[in-house]
Amino acid sequence: MRYAAAVVLAAALGAGCAHDEDKPVKTASDAKGADLPAAKPPARAPSTLPPIAEAPQTRDDEAIYFDFDSSLVRDDARPVLQQVGDELRHRSTEKVKVEGNCDEVGTIEYNLALGEARARAAKEYLVHLGVPPNRIAIASFGSQRPKYPGHDDESHAKNRRDDLVRR
Repeated sequence: MRYAAAVVLAAALGAGCAHDEDKPVKTASDAKGADLPAAKPPARAPSTLPPIAEAPQTRDDEAIYFDFDSSLVRDDARPVLQQVGDELRHRSTEKVKVEGNCDEVGTIEYNLALGEARARAAKEYLVHLGVPPNRIAIASFGSQRPKYPGHDDESHAKNRRDDLVRR
């Protein structure tokens, strides 16, 4: 009788539970460096969350910029990535961390996903140039680490970036 009760209890507990591994999960990494869906996030007031940390002290020539709501590597970013890629190939112990950032438009979740897609696009470009993938880390800070604190179009454009941080 105890065995039957245990089987019934186990079946009852398991029957109502959906297992996450049974469902495909869509992430920003599924975008493979392509633009995210064309739907624009709603404009919203600046986030009330404090910035995660101070923006990194990168050289301005080691940041690449993106168009609004895009993770495509722009033509003006290619020479920067080429230079970083050349240096990484010649310095076999050096690594780089690509940190994806966004402007303050959109939700926190959306901006984190977009920042990840931007960082992944830069990483894929560097790998295409011959840099081993294990020497390139990525991170997304979304809109939580603005390098330019303004709430105008110029500041937004400067915050839509990847910082290439040498390690």
